[in-house]
Amino acid sequence: MVVGSACTISNGMDQEESQKLITNLNNELKEIDEELSRVASENPAVRGDYYAKVEDLGSSPDDTAEEASELDRNQALVASLEERRREIVRVLSEVKAGTYGK
Repeated sequence: MVVGSACTISNGMDQEESQKLITNLNNELKEIDEELSRVASENPAVRGDYYAKVEDLGSSPDDTAEEASELDRNQALVASLEERRREIVRVLSEVKAGTYGK
């Protein structure tokens, strides 16, 4: 819905502000996807769901402990990145639909 002028989006953002937001969110989404590709593998059965990766360091107790610690860190990071990614995708959808901020 257009309010005021042809350059105003219903939530008060003009076309320039809207495009800037879309660009910034797409850039952040790209960074998140790059980070996810480094620390996780996407679940082929569920889009947007990732498994944390961990490097196999060996079979000694110290290696196993280090792998477990790395897995814990990566799982926390993956969960945070997945949540932020979902939020960005939702906002992008709302901005493009003109419903952002409603």
